[in-house]
Amino acid sequence: MTSVPLDHRYVIAARLKGYLNQHAEAVALLTEALEREPNSPRLLRFRGHRRISIGDYPGAIADLRAAADQLDDVEDEYEMYQPEVEKDVVHLILGRDEQVRPQHLTDTMAAQDPQALARYHTTLHTSVWYHLGVAQYLSGDFEGCLPSFRAAEQSSRHQEGLVASQDWQYMALRRLGRPAEAEQVLDRFRAVDLVPDDHLVGYEGRMRLYTGEITPEQLWAMCDGNGLRTVTQGYGLGNWHYYNGDVDQARAVFDGVLATGVTHAFAYLAVRAEYARNPDFANTATTEGN
Repeated sequence: MTSVPLDHRYVIAARLKGYLNQHAEAVALLTEALEREPNSPRLLRFRGHRRISIGDYPGAIADLRAAADQLDDVEDEYEMYQPEVEKDVVHLILGRDEQVRPQHLTDTMAAQDPQALARYHTTLHTSVWYHLGVAQYLSGDFEGCLPSFRAAEQSSRHQEGLVASQDWQYMALRRLGRPAEAEQVLDRFRAVDLVPDDHLVGYEGRMRLYTGEITPEQLWAMCDGNGLRTVTQGYGLGNWHYYNGDVDQARAVFDGVLATGVTHAFAYLAVRAEYARNPDFANTATTEGN
């Protein structure tokens, strides 16, 4: 029987806890793993992600910054996507260790099995920079998140990470009152040859709104009742209304985001953070959806 490495088991277990919306338990598991393998950039990346999910933005930034500081000396590796991880959870439970696929695929491994890349949708380097940017953005550090998202964009090997990193940069720059730089981000997006994919959650739609390719009504219609897509596209739409001066419409869209109850989504957390710190939304409740 092939043995599944210990850190892979911890990552699989923590990701399962995350999928079950038990993020504090995921953090606890990864903390235990880091006691066994201190300062592992892979484990720090996943704990940083789950710390975002529980609203511990300082802790997330500390983890992800510690991981980022090591990336120059760490070979990049592909990370398996959620549906594939779920299959391996089943194999582990049933004792089929030999059927558990590598959760992290280095370039060397990928060269030996190019077809395996279809199971992976991001990489370690991109994930570290992207999640660091998210944690910084959610903490209100719009300036500080820019180099993190730019690094995520530059390291991205997949459309989803590329476009999402551009999107957060655009929003941060608009919040900072720097529309000319935001337009440069849109120029980079316009150069992306978009490929449709069922797993995409909506960043492409948001960017098409920012470029003027689609209208707010068309963006909202694209949600099609999907909770995660509604949250993701809704935050971008509400933000668009806000920095175009329509606070009431922004609030209405943000309220719709919170009404989904998709509490683990970064866009949902962004609305909660907005309501907590932004004086323009000072009279807005922050308990919707919980």
